[in-house]
Amino acid sequence: MPTPEHDPLPDIAVGRHPDFGIVASNPKQLAASTWMLKGFDFHPVSDHPNLYALANQQRDGQDRATRAVGLLRKAGFRVDADAAFDPSPASSPAAARDRPPRVEPDVAFAEHPQLGVVAATADDTSLGGQLLEEHGWRHNSSLDISTLPITTARGQALGKVAQATVAMHRADLQVAVQPALARDITARHPSAPSAAARHERGPDVAPRRSPS
Repeated sequence: MPTPEHDPLPDIAVGRHPDFGIVASNPKQLAASTWMLKGFDFHPVSDHPNLYALANQQRDGQDRATRAVGLLRKAGFRVDADAAFDPSPASSPAAARDRPPRVEPDVAFAEHPQLGVVAATADDTSLGGQLLEEHGWRHNSSLDISTLPITTARGQALGKVAQATVAMHRADLQVAVQPALARDITARHPSAPSAAARHERGPDVAPRRSPS
């Protein structure tokens, strides 16, 4: 997971480059930052270590980068962003009035190009880790993320995310899901976690539900 608050460097910085357009940097060279950026369609720039350019920037590039900043922050990453990509309430007063308070998630799901569907938990969320294990994830101590067995098919992984999200809501945990992943889960499991649909409409974390 991201580094402690007293570290002056951000985990990720998002801005505009004169040659590459919308870019993100990974100043601490964190593996977790790298796979999260790739999941949001930021790809390495040749001959520029730790620099990632957003793919298909002509396709709502600013909105996609802004959503990425918001979701990365909710996943516990410290992100510096140019004003154009900062989703903070100060940058959009009208949106802030319509948006529930921002809360960091207890568990965040994303898709890694090599590792498949992965999950990260807040450092103090032992219940989140326990529920992940119950649904098939195993913690990778070197990356500090949880992964499914390499033989898990993508469709099966989407189902596990849907089931785990329901269980986590019942346990009163906050869950964040990468937008593209949430869209695919909703398409395959239309009656499965409403959190996926909420994340597809915007970057806010699904609200807590009281245990039944």
